[in-house]
Amino acid sequence: MPRYLTLDEEDEDCPEYSVAISRSNTATSSSSHATTSSISDTHWTSPTSPRASPALRSDSSHSQVRRLPNPTPKALAGARVHTPALETLPLRLRRERYIYSYSLEAAGAPLCLSISVESSSGKARPGDYDFRLSLQVHGVERQLAELVTMRLTVDPRTLDFAVFLFPGKRNILPIGCLFSLRVWLRVNGIDHRIFGDDELWLGAEPTIDFATIEDASFARLHTAAPECQIYDAIVGRARVQFVVRWEHVRGRLFKYTLAYEAGGIGKSLIDSLPLRVDGDPKATSFLIYTVPVRSVPTGASHRLRVWLRTTAPDRPAAPFVYQRVWKTDGFKVGGRLDFDALGPRLIMGTHARTTVVEDSDEWSDCAAVDSAAERNRSSEQVAELA
Repeated sequence: MPRYLTLDEEDEDCPEYSVAISRSNTATSSSSHATTSSISDTHWTSPTSPRASPALRSDSSHSQVRRLPNPTPKALAGARVHTPALETLPLRLRRERYIYSYSLEAAGAPLCLSISVESSSGKARPGDYDFRLSLQVHGVERQLAELVTMRLTVDPRTLDFAVFLFPGKRNILPIGCLFSLRVWLRVNGIDHRIFGDDELWLGAEPTIDFATIEDASFARLHTAAPECQIYDAIVGRARVQFVVRWEHVRGRLFKYTLAYEAGGIGKSLIDSLPLRVDGDPKATSFLIYTVPVRSVPTGASHRLRVWLRTTAPDRPAAPFVYQRVWKTDGFKVGGRLDFDALGPRLIMGTHARTTVVEDSDEWSDCAAVDSAAERNRSSEQVAELA
C-alpha cells in the first residue's frame, strides 16, 4: 500500500537549509519529458494566478527548460511510440510517466536526479499520482526512496520541484561524502516535501579518500565472470569471499544480489539491488570493506560497507564515482576466535551427539495453526455482523 509522507519541521534546524532552498533552482539544470501524450481532453484545476507555473522553472541561464505542448488529435494520430511493447496497446491503455530530471555535482561527482510522476490509475486525469526518485551516474540508475503517492488536481506537466543537497556531518569518514537530500514539490506558491534522505553517501576520485578509514580491510576483485564477480577479503582473520551476481529482468533493468561465503558456509546479504544499466552489467563493480568493532572475543564483529563503483564508459581515464548502497554494523564472522576471553564465568557446551530425524513436526507448523485459527475467528466475526 502506498505510503504517504508528511512535512517535517526538522529542516528548520539545518544551517544550510534556508540558503539551499533559495538557490535550489539556480544550482541545477532541469528537463522533463513524457513517455506518451494523450491527455488533451483532460480538464485541470485552474491556478489562482493568471498563468500556471511553467514546468521545471529555473532562474539559471545554464538550465535547459522544455515545456510539454498540449498535443492535438491530428498529432496524436500520426505519433509513433518507439517502445515495441507500447505499440501493441491502444492509446487509451498506455500508461504515461513524466520524468523531471535535475543535474547536480557533489563531491566531484556528476549526478542526475530524476522524479517520475505517473497516474496510479493509468489515466491522465486529476487523482492519485505515484512519485518515484532515482539517481543516475555514468549510465547506472538506482532508486533512492520509496514510492510516494500524492493527489493532484493540477496538470502534471506543469510541476516544479526544488531539488538540493547540503553537507552532512563533517567528522565521519570518508570525509566530505555524506549529504542530505531534499525534494520539494512547488505548485501555486505552496511547497510540499515529498522526499528526504540524510544518508546519501557519494563522491568521486580524488575527492573521496577511503585510505583515511582506519583499520579498514578492503576486498579485492578475484574473479570477473559473465554472470558474477567474486571479491576476496580477510575479515577477523577469516578468509571471506563476497559474491555479486546479477540477473536480467527486462530492458535496462537488472537485479543484483550479494552473498558471502567462508569455510563452506554462506549467507545472503543483499537479496535485491535493482539497477538500470545502459551498457554491459559486468562493467558495474563494487567496493566492499569491513572495519572491526570492539568486541569480545576480538575480531568477532565488524562494520560492513558496500559501495557501487561506476565510470564513464566513453572516457576510460575518467575518475570512478562511488555510491554507498548497503551497510550493516553487525557482520559477525571471525577466524580462530578465543571464546575463553569471555572470562571465568563462561559455561562452554560440549558436543554430545548428532542425530538424523525424518519426522515432520516442524516449528513452522505452529505458525500455520495460528494463521488458520485467526482466519476462523475472522470468519465468525463476519458471520455475526451479517
